[in-house]
Amino acid sequence: MERKVLKKFIYEGFGFPVLLVNVPMIKSRGEWTPDINYNHLQKALIIALATKPYCLTGNEIRFIRKYFKKTLEAFGSEFGVSHVAVIDWESEKNNPAKMNPATEKCIRLFILDSSVKADKKFREGYHDVEIKKLAEQQKSKHRKRRQPSPTKLDIKELQIA
Repeated sequence: MERKVLKKFIYEGFGFPVLLVNVPMIKSRGEWTPDINYNHLQKALIIALATKPYCLTGNEIRFIRKYFKKTLEAFGSEFGVSHVAVIDWESEKNNPAKMNPATEKCIRLFILDSSVKADKKFREGYHDVEIKKLAEQQKSKHRKRRQPSPTKLDIKELQIA
């Protein structure tokens, strides 16, 4: 089998674009595919979403909900909203989910609390996400409805136990 390493590869298998950096590729049945552990990739991605500096998109909310195996009702209940609110968030697809910035931060904290066991990393993630910035993005009247920048993950730097 042929192998190579791509400096950049956009993977969309999770429902939204993820920019993989330094990804090993393998040629299988005439097509190049990432030669990576997708379970490790999901775990790294869930943490990256919790700490990204931009609003979460509808498709990212859907990924988070499904990652934690929550129904619409259970996910909404976790954050004090109805399942209809979760449907509304997810319906935004690749646009920022229209949610209260405090709710978004609670979702991010839920991810970190569920995924990161080291207290230092949890605190860093908590402080990296500023509600004020999220609120400004949400309220921006000139907010462009465009494809978001892909979440960036460097495969060589994944340190997942």
